[in-house]
Amino acid sequence: MKPPKYAQKNAKKALKCIVKGSKAMTGKGRERAKQLASRDSLTIGDLKSIHSFRRHKKNAKYKGDICKDRGAVAWLGWGYGFDDTKPTERFGDWAEKKLKKR
Repeated sequence: MKPPKYAQKNAKKALKCIVKGSKAMTGKGRERAKQLASRDSLTIGDLKSIHSFRRHKKNAKYKGDICKDRGAVAWLGWGYGFDDTKPTERFGDWAEKKLKKR
């Protein structure tokens, strides 16, 4: 299944930060951001990883330039977003819903 467009938009923001020099995200996280930015199909394993990434919400706070905060960039890279500077779990909710339907 394809990820929602908002997750794609968030991942693209993270990749722009990386191009600007951000050292955020592991190799796996960067691959996830590329996958979401391309709106590649997600497997059940992908959905489980995306859903479990919620545990990093505590690291997703930022002030000022989002690209300067590694936790915030990672949050975007995994498809999650922000309401102003407050991290949201919309994408995790979407993944959880898809997992329950399988």
